[in-house]
Order: sequence, then C-alpha cells, then structure tokens
Amino acid sequence: MNRCLKIAGSMLDLIGEIPLVRLNRIGRETGAEFLVKPEYLNPSGSMKDRVAARMIEDAERAEHLRPGDRIAESSTGNTGAALAFVSAVKGYRFTAFVPGDVAEPCRLSIMQAYGAETVPFSPEGEFGALAGRKACLDGERRGEFWWARQFANQSAVAAHGDTTAREILQKTDGNLQAFVASAGSGGTLLGVAQVLKQHDPRIHVMAVEPSGSPELMSDNATVRTELSGGILADLVESRLVDEVVTLDDETAIQMANRLAREEGMFCGISSGANVAASVLLADRLGPGCRIVTCLCDSRDRYFNREAYIV
Repeated sequence: MNRCLKIAGSMLDLIGEIPLVRLNRIGRETGAEFLVKPEYLNPSGSMKDRVAARMIEDAERAEHLRPGDRIAESSTGNTGAALAFVSAVKGYRFTAFVPGDVAEPCRLSIMQAYGAETVPFSPEGEFGALAGRKACLDGERRGEFWWARQFANQSAVAAHGDTTAREILQKTDGNLQAFVASAGSGGTLLGVAQVLKQHDPRIHVMAVEPSGSPELMSDNATVRTELSGGILADLVESRLVDEVVTLDDETAIQMANRLAREEGMFCGISSGANVAASVLLADRLGPGCRIVTCLCDSRDRYFNREAYIV
C-alpha cells in the first residue's frame, strides 16, 4: 500500500507496503515489544493478495497466461478471494474448486463478489483424487484452466521474500529478535524466514499450527507435505523454523476478540493464533525483546462461526 500515491493505476498498486503497528495493551505484562503487520489492509482482505498477484504476474511473464484465460485453484478462502480479486482487475476469469465439506459461506460470498465461479467437489471423488495427484506441480495449464497451485508454486515463496520480509527489515531497521507466523501453506514462513535468517541467523522463527491439524508436527509430516504440494516440504527441509507451537481454536478466537476490543484490530482467527503464540514466546525471551508477527486476514470471513461473533 504505497501511501505516497496520489492516484493509483489500479487496485493492484495498493497491495503490500503494510506498516507495522505496536500492540499497546496485549502482552504488556511481558515487557516485550509486539509489532504486528495488519495484512488484512490488503485490498481483498488478506496477505494472500501478495501471493495471488505474484503468481499471476510470473505466469504472464513466462507466457503461461494469455488474455481471456481462465485461472483455477482449489481453495476454501483467502487464496481464492485474492485470485478472484487479481483476476477481476486483470480481466481473467477465475474458478475456485471448493471442497464441499469445508466450504464456508462468508468466504464463498467474497469470491463470488469478485465474479468468481465457485464449484464444490468431494475430496473422495474423481476431482479430489486428481487434485491430490497434481498438487505437487507448479502453476500449470490443464485444459481450459491455468492452475495457480499455491501449495507448490514457488512464486508464493518469492512474494513474501521480496515484499513481506523486506518490509519487516526496513520498518524495524533490521532490529528484531523473533518472527512468528502460522504455517498455513508454508509460503509466508519460508519466504520471510529465508530473508530474515540471511540478515541475522539469531532471529528466532516460530511456526504456529492449529492443534487439530498440525502439518509440521505430525508423525506423517513428510507424506502430508508432499501431498500438500512441496512448499511445506521445502519449509521442513530448510530447517529455518526454530520452533513449532500448536494452539486450539478457542485460544486463537479469544485472542482475536481481544485484538478487536483492546487494540481496534479487525482480524481473523489465524491472526489471533499468531499473537497468542507471540505472547507465549515473549515469556521465554524476556523483557525488551521485539517480536514481529502478521495479522493474516480480516474478521469478516469468519462471521458464520457463532463463537467468533459474540
């Protein structure tokens, strides 16, 4: 988000350049400094805008995408919304294939608002099997679709290394002791950790995972990451993550509610998890440490969860 712009060429010019914001109430008892990056200020409401724009623009440069093409991705939310947004600006058609068992109305509505076609499917069906077999490929063309393949597309890693990590170093003058981020598809952690560790190997990198479905902590992590596509496997193999912590949804939601009520931050569940994990880490690192984390997305995509709207 280039705040020096008087007139932006398009909404794509408003992606990124998100400032760091200091928490003033949450975690104050630890004596640590918590700096959060409110990535929900990106145009479609999440940090996935960085990834979507980079994947599409890299595909255009490689001539894998042509005017009028249809972009596709299997997504339940933020990546689908971001791809729908970027596709709308650039004039592409976009189809999100959504696993029917985890589809959430709020997220589908966001994608559809940008003109996306949403197609439900069963993970056990023929398309689900195809998605599993093909997940390890980078962005590819299959029939009428160009598949973004966020779980394997290295442009997702590059997007965070070239923008998110550089912004963190610039806005902290390179002075931070820890970076905390949800594991997710792996792109944020791998891209940011590569750059931060190159700057200062002593920076502590913590990955946060939901206790109900831990990828990096699982006994089957290698198998699961291969099926997920490659970036998570690259993250495991990189050994850039110093620590993995798991948190339950209740803890994450409670912190997200506190962020809204005590800091005025309209963020989602993974954001709550990131901050909760940061506070736990601060108890060990001690007073005076500076911890940076990301508020990944906006609260509005969770309104269908009763526990999240009280």
